[in-house]
Amino acid sequence: MLTENRAAVLITKVIAHTAALLPLLWLVYAINSQALGAEPTKDIQHFTGLIALRLLITVALIPILAHFLRFNTLFQTRKLLGLWCFVWALLHLCSYLLLEIGWNNLSLFFSEVFSHLYLVIGAVCWLSLFIMAISSFGCIRSRLGMWWKRIHYLLYPTLLMIIFHYVLSMKTMTPEPILYAILTMAAIAYRYKNLIVKHK
Repeated sequence: MLTENRAAVLITKVIAHTAALLPLLWLVYAINSQALGAEPTKDIQHFTGLIALRLLITVALIPILAHFLRFNTLFQTRKLLGLWCFVWALLHLCSYLLLEIGWNNLSLFFSEVFSHLYLVIGAVCWLSLFIMAISSFGCIRSRLGMWWKRIHYLLYPTLLMIIFHYVLSMKTMTPEPILYAILTMAAIAYRYKNLIVKHK
């Protein structure tokens, strides 16, 4: 039984890693084959940010999925998917800094960030993801104690802010962010329902 559980955890983690990595392989292929649109820099920024958002929504939905699928092994993927989310958020930031602003124009970068609301929100979200990613490592988590849980409560407000950042950055509104908002609210409702039941 223990061997079966270990095998299930391993297979689930491999699938999660693969799902987070495949978009990166596709992006590299699209860049090399010039398959992106008329504004490849914007396309790269949009794609990297969108994958980060989808991964974070997946992390938030894991408790619901584990409950309804009766597959608690999914909880083993939350950390790795969260770290992959930060990797994609880092790629999102680097694509903006390196491809649009330029590494040598840090003053322009900060000027741009603080002159646009959606960039300010994006910067706050990125810092929040950074804090959650760093605090996920065992040595830091043990030092934080109860603060670790409090830090990771940032998941839900960060997710809502990222969706807001996404909406503000769009030139044309689509149903996609509405779907993300609905999924996020479902994750929040499920989380707090469990907290209420737990404290009764």
